[in-house]
Amino acid sequence: MDLIDKINKILSEIGLNAPIIDTHYDNQQNVVGHITDESFVKMSDEDAQSLIWTALKKNLDSSELIKVIAIFHETPQERIERIQGYRTRDIKYSKYWYHQTPEMTKYWLFVDVAKIGEVYKTFFLIINEREGFNKGLTFVYEKDVLEFMELEQNEIHKELFVNAFSNGEVDIKMELMNRYEKLSSQNLNGKANRYWYVYENFKLTPASKSQLLFTEGEISMIKNGLAQIDDFEIKNELDVAMKKSEIFNKMKKEIK
Repeated sequence: MDLIDKINKILSEIGLNAPIIDTHYDNQQNVVGHITDESFVKMSDEDAQSLIWTALKKNLDSSELIKVIAIFHETPQERIERIQGYRTRDIKYSKYWYHQTPEMTKYWLFVDVAKIGEVYKTFFLIINEREGFNKGLTFVYEKDVLEFMELEQNEIHKELFVNAFSNGEVDIKMELMNRYEKLSSQNLNGKANRYWYVYENFKLTPASKSQLLFTEGEISMIKNGLAQIDDFEIKNELDVAMKKSEIFNKMKKEIK
């Protein structure tokens, strides 16, 4: 029996009401996915994940279990919101984020996690076409590092994803704080400074795949960044989004 089929059978028999199971292989042939059921409305995140992983650990051998990266639980309402577009509080599930500044320039932040061979890797890529800002970092978590972090297998994906997201978020905030400092040197302080909000209510907005439309300049910056990273699943997804954007850009005509 294929590992996906085996996992789906296990998850269908853990006592949920009417589970919808959506699992797939990533680029490294590891398993990721979601399981949807109304039962999760009354469960804490910890209880829901315990239910899932207790069943997997009981029914999979170690060589199979190590290939399961993350199975996210969700309610039917959360499934609809995930498919249509992420809510802000769903940090750990969204790979795509943006922030629009008061001058209407856009920062894009892309984040992903992958298990490549025996190590976990994360990366983030930040681009802003108008400011010519781009930064990307890859983090490698060897087995001894993960052991030092004392993470259970079902905690690894979440923890590493949030770490990568947080690093990217800090870099964007620092860039905007630098702009605040430059304007403050011109005696523009407090709310007279257009970047004051960075210190009080800065936020990144999650984007669904349908919202991923890029300019020609953004496409060039993204391609350059992705060329320097490993085979993360997000590369395929962004490639599709860039091709869609190229078609859209060709269709646009200026009205004179």
